[in-house]
Amino acid sequence: MVLLLALSGVFSGACASGEADVVDGGLTAGDRTDQNDLPGSGADANDDADQDDGESDSDSAGVEPDGSDSGGDPDYPDRAPMPPGVDPPEPVPPPTSDAGFGEQTLCEKLEYAPCPADNDDSKLTHHEGLVPWAACRFELKDQKLWDDRALLLDSLSGSIPEIDVGDLAQDFDRLGTAITPEETSHLAKLEVFDRAFRWQDVDFNDAAWMPQGLSGTYDAFEDEAINGREMVAVSWYHNADISGLVDRDEIVRIAFADVTNIADGTVPYRHVLLVEPYDDGGKVNLKAPHLHAGGIAWVGRYLYVADTAKGLRVFDTSRIFEVSPDKDAIGYDAQTGKYHAYGYKYVLPQVGAYYLSGSSCWVRSSFVAVDNTSEPPSLITGEFHGTDIAGKLVRWPLDGEHLMATDPELGTTQASEIYFAQESDMQGALSINGEWWMSSSGQSGADGRLYRTKERTPSAGYGWVVGPEDLMYSRKDGVLWGLNEFAKKRFVFAVDISAYPAL
Repeated sequence: MVLLLALSGVFSGACASGEADVVDGGLTAGDRTDQNDLPGSGADANDDADQDDGESDSDSAGVEPDGSDSGGDPDYPDRAPMPPGVDPPEPVPPPTSDAGFGEQTLCEKLEYAPCPADNDDSKLTHHEGLVPWAACRFELKDQKLWDDRALLLDSLSGSIPEIDVGDLAQDFDRLGTAITPEETSHLAKLEVFDRAFRWQDVDFNDAAWMPQGLSGTYDAFEDEAINGREMVAVSWYHNADISGLVDRDEIVRIAFADVTNIADGTVPYRHVLLVEPYDDGGKVNLKAPHLHAGGIAWVGRYLYVADTAKGLRVFDTSRIFEVSPDKDAIGYDAQTGKYHAYGYKYVLPQVGAYYLSGSSCWVRSSFVAVDNTSEPPSLITGEFHGTDIAGKLVRWPLDGEHLMATDPELGTTQASEIYFAQESDMQGALSINGEWWMSSSGQSGADGRLYRTKERTPSAGYGWVVGPEDLMYSRKDGVLWGLNEFAKKRFVFAVDISAYPAL
């Protein structure tokens, strides 16, 4: 606890002042600023860079653009203004003991402190466990899209066929297979390897599409299956720097793969394009959102997709629509009366969104995962930081398939936990029974590293893969799933976490 208050001096600055001075890269109470003025925000070179050290140009992916999907970022204030008549808190000296210091005290002491500076790790220590901060300073707000999107999809359903993700499994058109003996070297550093598959060659070798986020029925359902089948879902973003198709930069597809018979080396799957439905002069139309999609989390019918600069978008796996695959275009074609999705046969529509509220401190959502071992179940979001260890991990409580509303009238959800990870290059993370697991890239040359830690507990590190990304946990099997992104080296794999030594 002494460490925690000492850190608050760095991240909170002179919180007793109330003057509009910049302190340690943060802003003091009362300041409001545009998103691009926030420390470390905007087109930051640290933001979700996918190039691991030692990778060839053909494997590289661009830096994640800031707000590329909506023509600019929301105007996030650095913090809420102080209520009228309330004096700023007095400075709090570091305590000489832990007596009287608790979770609520942390939020009270930091209520009017500046938000944490984005890249300031001057008082953090590499591999020394999680450092908590004031979770009550971080908040997502429901954008209330649900009803309008439902009406649009109801109208669309009268025009084209509609299925759910369980039906999709009857029309998988590609086949993942067991890894070959020559490919085992790419997974050789996994110390407790359990299972894996490789994508069909057309996807295994295509550098223009980059796999990122990972979730599945293991997250979504109590029995970890749908219609008796176990499935994984993987998000892929399109890299226009490689393809030259500028209008499709960072469009996203989801590969739904049936891993029920992975032990036999057969994993059928299919790609589905993410779309946004919208009213186009009285006609329902479709467009493709532009996202890095660095993480996904499947919760019941909904697929949560990380939107780095804003928060989370929500897509409905129970309302997948079949479109015409015979034209390389997007949306409704008035001449033919058909809908298209760049040659894909199926589209997955966005139905909701949770974005950072106006009073929230800013935090990236580089990735997202599900924790079904917490009470209540929760989502975990986190930040990629490539040159420092100030990346944050945030827990958001769930209420069924939706985020739990802290203030139902406003539709806001307050974070229940937030930590500085004290690890760099996080590409994915999750929490399992109170322990935290982080998938980090570029930790030893090109090699990634899997870290395991708790609050104020030194991290344990394990062998991992080149180009690691998101994580998912199966409670039934006790395995941790991961994936790697680079062409000719991309697999979906699992490790038996019970075989790692205890912390």
